[in-house]
Amino acid sequence: MDLVEPVLELRGITKRFDGIAVLHSVDFDVRAGEVHALVGENGAGKTTLMKVAAGVYEPDEGRVLAGGRLLAAKSPMDARRAGIAMVHQELSLAPDLSVAENIVIGQDDGGGRFLRWRRLADRAAGMLSDFGLQLDPMQPVSSLGVGYQQVVEILKALAANPKIIIFDEPTASLEAHETAAVLDTIRKLASRSVGVVYISHRIEEVFRVGDRVTVLRDGWRIWTKNVSETTREEVVNAMVGREMTDIYPPPASETGDELLRVENLTRRGVFSEVSFALHRGEILGFSGLVGSGRTEVMRAVFGADPVDAGSVILDGQVRRFRSVREAMDAGLAYLPEDRKTLGLFVQRSVLDNVVCASLDRCSRRGAVRSDLCEDLAATYCEKLSIRARDTYQDVRSLSGGNQQKVLLARWMATDPKVLIVDEPTRGVDVGAKAEIHRMLRDYANAGHAVIVVSSEMPEIIGLCDRIIVMHEGRISGEVPRDQATEQQLISLAVSR
Repeated sequence: MDLVEPVLELRGITKRFDGIAVLHSVDFDVRAGEVHALVGENGAGKTTLMKVAAGVYEPDEGRVLAGGRLLAAKSPMDARRAGIAMVHQELSLAPDLSVAENIVIGQDDGGGRFLRWRRLADRAAGMLSDFGLQLDPMQPVSSLGVGYQQVVEILKALAANPKIIIFDEPTASLEAHETAAVLDTIRKLASRSVGVVYISHRIEEVFRVGDRVTVLRDGWRIWTKNVSETTREEVVNAMVGREMTDIYPPPASETGDELLRVENLTRRGVFSEVSFALHRGEILGFSGLVGSGRTEVMRAVFGADPVDAGSVILDGQVRRFRSVREAMDAGLAYLPEDRKTLGLFVQRSVLDNVVCASLDRCSRRGAVRSDLCEDLAATYCEKLSIRARDTYQDVRSLSGGNQQKVLLARWMATDPKVLIVDEPTRGVDVGAKAEIHRMLRDYANAGHAVIVVSSEMPEIIGLCDRIIVMHEGRISGEVPRDQATEQQLISLAVSR
């Protein structure tokens, strides 16, 4: 492999935003037939570096070569003509178009309009079949869950038959079986002499598919090594610049009285007869495949969706929340799985996003005071170690991990009795994950309770005191932390 010429080279890449350098003379390359993993904490510069390669950004210094030739890409279209495709972390699908239309959009297969469309639609159906997906290519993308939308995003990039393909966190929103399919596809691409760049926070995936790994930290390249010649611990330590131990905090030493009880909660066609209890000081995990009903149950508990039957009992009182506001006033908070679409106001400031659910704490005599808003936002930015220029920085300009912390800060600022977090560390690096895990444990230890919905088996097992598994809208089992294994949870997730 060392004798193979790179199909993509980035030499001395420096990139600045508002005069601040986010990449410092970075070198990187990928060879035909290899998977080169690119890792680092949020804000390390991974996505920025690859956006330079993909023509989204122009470098301030340095050069990009594709196939040994200088590439002066002014746009992603220029990069695509050179055989470079990028699957971005944020979805770029047209929700009202069909799955097939999204996959083959921009492709041309010759012939008349009708014949061309039939050929392209057949090609999309073939790609779905090759990927092992039982999806109707004619159904609108808006009808799919986030996981399946991510798969469509990947197939959309593959439709152009690229020589180099860059994956930016492609499995962040996928379940274990979907992730396995994506990783298998990546290895197939490499076997066909495609050069693959793989950005991921999931270190175990790097070791499953990677040939080489490059670590970035604060915009600097730390080192590049063969995956076979390094260890997970060495990679993580290089990413964060310190020894990483105890990624998961200790479990609850003891739990208190019952804080929340859900009895026979039912929403016809979505979930049925869901019952569970939650105690003070406890972190309760919900596991299951996409479509199992985990998120839908939490939205119903929080009053975001109606129910047909069942009850929610909070602090000994039966509640029937007719709105999210009623649930918030009662002491519930819910952090949704899709922070961009359902959680954040991405064009507003950190301050606006943190205080918007706690304006009563920032008001005096019915008037919102800016000084109180500033103090509240600054307090939670410090508590959650949010890396921002100041509280007036737009959320959209933050890294994914810091965006997630902003959303968590919003709900923790409301001081809820029960904090529900859905995929709390999706797209978050290992260092930020450990911080979020400790925050959740500290919050539970302070006399509150936390519910964690997660697709990541290690997170569910390492963080939660008990784990409830759902399958097709029903609870299929409950497992205490000290008895939980990935095999057991997967078994409960696929059958009842």
